[in-house]
Amino acid sequence: MWQISPEIIVGLVLAGLVYWRGSRHGLVHEKWRIAAFFGGLLALFVALVSPVEELADHIFAVHQVEHMLLRTIAPMLLFLSRPQAAFVRGLPPGVSRFFAGRGWLRGIIDALRFPPVATTLFLAASYFWMYPAFHDMAILDKPIHYLWHVSLLVTGLLFFSVVFDRRPAPHGVGLGMRISMVVVAALGNIILGSILTFKGMPLYSAYLELGHMWHVSMLSDEQTGGLIMWIPGTMMFAVSALIVIHRWASEETRIADRRERTGRGGAVAKTSNGALALGLALFSLLMLLLAVSVVAVIDHPHSQQRDFGMAGAIPG
Repeated sequence: MWQISPEIIVGLVLAGLVYWRGSRHGLVHEKWRIAAFFGGLLALFVALVSPVEELADHIFAVHQVEHMLLRTIAPMLLFLSRPQAAFVRGLPPGVSRFFAGRGWLRGIIDALRFPPVATTLFLAASYFWMYPAFHDMAILDKPIHYLWHVSLLVTGLLFFSVVFDRRPAPHGVGLGMRISMVVVAALGNIILGSILTFKGMPLYSAYLELGHMWHVSMLSDEQTGGLIMWIPGTMMFAVSALIVIHRWASEETRIADRRERTGRGGAVAKTSNGALALGLALFSLLMLLLAVSVVAVIDHPHSQQRDFGMAGAIPG
C-alpha cells in the first residue's frame, strides 16, 4: 500500500538537501530547528507516500488525518525551523537571487501573506474540498486529487509562514493579529468538524465506489473524520498560539533588556505588556472554544440515526 511516487520522493529529498546545505553556513544555530524541518518533511512523507495515502481513498477518517498532516502539522514544523535563510543559502546562486530578490514572485507572495488573505485562503481550501460534489470528484480523479493536496499544502505554508514569522512588528505581523489568525482558523475548523460529527446522514459516496474499508458504516466513518478534524485539528491551533505567545514574550524580553541597558526600557515594557495581554486574552478564547468542543462531543446525545462509533453493515 506504499505510494512510491518518484516526483514526491525526489521533491522531499531535494528540499532536505537544500536545507541541509544552507544550514551548514551557520544560519541555523539550534539543533531542534533542524529536527523540526525534517519532522515536517517526515509528516509530508507519511501523508503522501506511506499507506496513509492509499487508505485515505477508502476511509474518510484516515483522509482527515492525511489532511491534518498536510495543512497544519507539516507547515507548522517547517516554519518553526525558520527555513527561509537556510533555504535561500542552500540554493544555487542564480536560483537563490531569484527567490531572495524583490521581483514579481516576491510581490505575489507578499500579497498572499497579507493576514486576512492568508487566513481566508487557508479556510477556503478546506471548506471548498469538503463540499460533497467537489470532494467526491477529487477522490475519483487523480489529477484533481493532486490539486487538492497542493492547495491544502500551499495555503497551510502561507498561513503558518505569517503566524511563525520570525520578524516582530512593524516588519512582521503583530502578536494580536497572529493570535487572531489562529483563533479564526480554529473557529472555522470547529464549525466544519462539528457539522461532520453531528450530521445524520452520509455525504460522500466516492469511498463506496472505490471500496469502503474497515467494516464501519459511512456515517460512522464520516462522523469520526469530523471528530478528528474538530478536536485534534483544533489542538494544533492551540499549540500554535502557545508557541507564538512564548516566542513573542521571549523576543520582547530580549529587546527590553537590551534597551534597558541604554536607558530606554520603560516604553518598551509598556508596549510588551499590552501586546502580551492581548495575546493571552485571545489564547484564552481559543482554549474556551476547545473546551466547549470537547464538552459538546462528550454530552451530545446520539440517536439511532446518528450512529457515531457503532459498527455498520457496509463490508470492507
